[in-house]
Amino acid sequence: MRKLLCAGWVFVALPLFLPGSAPGQSSQDPLSGEVSDSILGFEREVFEYSGGGRRNPFRPLTAFNTGGPRFEDLELTGIVYSRDVGSVVVVADRTNERRYRLREGERVGTARVLEIRPDEVVFGITTFGVSRQAILRAKKERGQGE
Repeated sequence: MRKLLCAGWVFVALPLFLPGSAPGQSSQDPLSGEVSDSILGFEREVFEYSGGGRRNPFRPLTAFNTGGPRFEDLELTGIVYSRDVGSVVVVADRTNERRYRLREGERVGTARVLEIRPDEVVFGITTFGVSRQAILRAKKERGQGE
């Protein structure tokens, strides 16, 4: 058994010590006597996923994050409601006080404005491939509705 193992190592290691057997060097074919330049190269396989409109399961879920604020950090600061011209909503990020003016269909972070009403805004939120709806309502000022 030990002789068989040693013989195996000789056959594996022998090409390393033969002249001209290093990668990228010229070597002579013992049967034909021709000299050939052998180049060691690697090819990389590239895979493409065509999911027919579905999310690619091989991409990270965080790839869909647009880098904007989280919906939980948004605060509704104003609504300009107009049926004729189109409504505009103003939301503020509580973490850095940045303000965003949005119309229906526009995105902020992972939230998309679905509908603007006179006193509330309906958002569609997509997080980790799961969609849900949430509503931000305008705060009533003191003296109104009391």
